[in-house]
Amino acid sequence: MKGMRPVGLVFLLAVVVYGLNFLFAEGFNGGADSFTHYQISRYSWNYPDLLLDQWGKPIFTILFSPLAQLGFQAVILGNMVLIFIGAWLAFLIAKKLKLKRPHWIPFMVLFTPIVAGNAISGLTEMICALFLIGFILLALNQKFIWGSILLSFMPFARSEGFVIIAVVILFYVLTKRMKYMPYLLVGSVVFNFIGWAITGKPLWIFQSNPYMGSSYDDSYGSGPIYHFVMYGVPVFGIGFLLWLWQTLREFPAVFNLFKSHQWSLQKQVWIFLILGTSWAYFLAHTVLWWQGIMASLGLVRVMFVIAVPVALLALKSWENLRWSEMRWTNAAFLVLIAVAPFTMRLFPLQEIQILPALGVEEQVNVKALAILEQQPQLSQAKVYIGHPYMNIILERDPYNRSVSESMTSFNEKGELVYNYKSAKTGDLVIWDGHYGPNELHLPADSLEVNSNFQFIQAVKADFPFITLGGKEYEIRIYKRI
Repeated sequence: MKGMRPVGLVFLLAVVVYGLNFLFAEGFNGGADSFTHYQISRYSWNYPDLLLDQWGKPIFTILFSPLAQLGFQAVILGNMVLIFIGAWLAFLIAKKLKLKRPHWIPFMVLFTPIVAGNAISGLTEMICALFLIGFILLALNQKFIWGSILLSFMPFARSEGFVIIAVVILFYVLTKRMKYMPYLLVGSVVFNFIGWAITGKPLWIFQSNPYMGSSYDDSYGSGPIYHFVMYGVPVFGIGFLLWLWQTLREFPAVFNLFKSHQWSLQKQVWIFLILGTSWAYFLAHTVLWWQGIMASLGLVRVMFVIAVPVALLALKSWENLRWSEMRWTNAAFLVLIAVAPFTMRLFPLQEIQILPALGVEEQVNVKALAILEQQPQLSQAKVYIGHPYMNIILERDPYNRSVSESMTSFNEKGELVYNYKSAKTGDLVIWDGHYGPNELHLPADSLEVNSNFQFIQAVKADFPFITLGGKEYEIRIYKRI
């Protein structure tokens, strides 16, 4: 029990910090994705098809649907619990790998900027990370069957799980454990069978995947190949630099991969399952954003999934440095870890914020709500929306098409349908500058030239705010006449 005291203090400190973050945060992390995942989970009991929605991620939706009935705050708390579970499992991994200071790992993970700075959210990264962490721990305990079955469900928490599975397949081939490879198919077989039975699509995994041939690629754009490297320190803190250094130290092992079956299990785990998975994931997102494919937006929050592998390699790197034997350098190192999330709070990087404020777009939606509430018979009017946050503050069921509907949508043939053209007299169209011209392919002038709609008012932020597409964000309200 004495050896557990340091890790207990780490978790106690983290509970205080995360608790204060939960109590005093005015907004949330993750933008529209956070509350859209929440809405899918909340309404999945009313609309069972949502349980298999691949954008919403079936694993997240199914597991969080009971919590979502209690509200968005319950989902946030659920994600916080998952973060702490992941940190505890990381501690067990560090002990199994015989790191000198295993209790530092949960400290490093819980205070990684991308982790602490996305704790107030309904994002899927938290549950996705647990599949990777759980597999590493099970592999260290040589429970490859259960580990493979667990990992097989990772793609249904986030699609990048297929990247991790590819690395594990390589691990099994080169370490002569190919007999475990079939278990990596369990999750895909189970979900594809269910999806086929419900939708009639025999290749449901591919046919219902919203990222294949995505219509958003053009509007989402692309970025430089060094994008995620540039944000490495803001995302991971000093651990990013140590991760890079340890990668260089471990790199010679690459030339002996075909002899890896002769390595110890620990070395195999370090090279394939910690170093290999973290770099495969990092490079996959680098290429997706660089090439502007699979609806990548270059969001740095996706790096949450590899926070534990990065921390493990960072601590291994630190323990191999001479400085790690000096008390004052260890103290300085821990201070740098602890202050990283709070330092990031000083910069305007919305994706990484402890004590997040309400997003600018959400603030404009709140301002627009005040105007909408002045409309007579608002409660009887159907609304056609752009920004999904509007349904939250209007308290509308986003899947009940008699009260709310997206301005446009795609039908089964992939054709764009202009839902707002079916509006009846008195119905409202709430166009916004983010989703309107991008995801919904509806520029503002489409409504301006339509004589069936009366322009009511435009709403902007208190200061010019540039949104997706490079234009100032605004909401424009129209009424069907």
